[in-house]
Amino acid sequence: MIALLPDRVWTGTVDGEGWVVRVDGDVIHSVGPRAQGEPIRALPGQMIVPGLVNAHSHAFQRAFRGHVQWTDRADDDFWAWRARMYEVADALDPDGVFAVSRLAFLEMIEGGVTTVGEFHYVHHQRGGLAYPDPDLLARQVVAAARDVGLRICLLRVAYARGAPGVPLSRAQLRFGDTSPDDAMRAVERLGDLAGAHARLGLAPHSTRAVPFDWLTQYAAFDGPIHVHVAEQPRDVAGSVAEHGCGPIEVLRRAGLLDPRLCAVHLTWPSDGDADLVRDAGASVCVCPGTELDLGDGFLPLPLRDGVRLCVGTDSHARIDVWEEARALELHGRGLAGRRIVLGRPGERHGVATRILTAATLEGDRALGGRGAGLEPGAPADFVVLDLDRPAAAGVPPLEAAALVADPSWVDSVWVGGVEVVTNGRHPRRAAIVRDAVPWLCR
Repeated sequence: MIALLPDRVWTGTVDGEGWVVRVDGDVIHSVGPRAQGEPIRALPGQMIVPGLVNAHSHAFQRAFRGHVQWTDRADDDFWAWRARMYEVADALDPDGVFAVSRLAFLEMIEGGVTTVGEFHYVHHQRGGLAYPDPDLLARQVVAAARDVGLRICLLRVAYARGAPGVPLSRAQLRFGDTSPDDAMRAVERLGDLAGAHARLGLAPHSTRAVPFDWLTQYAAFDGPIHVHVAEQPRDVAGSVAEHGCGPIEVLRRAGLLDPRLCAVHLTWPSDGDADLVRDAGASVCVCPGTELDLGDGFLPLPLRDGVRLCVGTDSHARIDVWEEARALELHGRGLAGRRIVLGRPGERHGVATRILTAATLEGDRALGGRGAGLEPGAPADFVVLDLDRPAAAGVPPLEAAALVADPSWVDSVWVGGVEVVTNGRHPRRAAIVRDAVPWLCR
């Protein structure tokens, strides 16, 4: 038994001072006051919170961070960025996918992330020919997460077309499936990876890239289902032209709008989408850093009211889940022209609690976990934050964690009862960076 005594603990539901977090093997034994004479490891000036969850990642896109911040075009937009992304994807072989993914996952775990949802769609060789092992690249991504000690939910993407009536382009052939069964069979084959550190989910890429008859077949899948939804106005226009309605209504008609579903982005919802998502118990994964970097827009205010929200770093222009989560509140304030968007009147820590919940419990739930936080029997995944710093002086601990903290505050990260990051550093940081550098854009 390991007993840790920080100054403060937030379990995901309640917070307390002078509480001991007890770890028994790979799970939480209990959280509560110190027993008389109980041997403990003291963590003065520190706070324990559940591990962060990065619910939407394209790990390979870490390869071109900073290399798409200039253009020769006067109208540079999401679609121009996408063309550059395709070039990067086309240049990576299995070793490159492993090395770049491992670098992205290193940044995540050093920043307090203990679980990532990897929206994985680079499946094949250049030109679209399958590898002898058709799941090789998926296995490389899972191996990269395991190598750094990060839990992963591999969301195997189904990708059928470039747009309604438009076949896959040459650049998209590495992503493509020929039938809806391809993705389902891949998930079945990858079942040998499922275990303590890996889960599996299904990800129809979008209503733009997946036809309706495929979506209806995926309704039988018993696990997390993630979909890019209404990221751009063109996504909505294409859906209306093909189906007569927006993407959320398409997913509802296909039988996918329920608690399994995580709608990624939803920056351009149709009228009534907020009510549909809220009533169905589905989640929305917001990626504010990428959504601003790509000019997507902001999550509209109605979707911040009672909808289950989690966050992701998506294209990894920056990997900082603390920042992504607080943007749910701060961007909402900018849209509303007022303060306190996520909180309720009279709630002392309402904003901070909802920010931290989006960064932790809701992300875990969206990836098929319990969303339990630090309760007995839950996985011993947590972050030790250093509050002994000038930026935290005089700040209530929950507000410090939710509204001020960043990756530099992370002192240690525990995954399955193992201290993977100590003093802010992963023990293999130098080697992971060195191996990735040859694959990064220059």
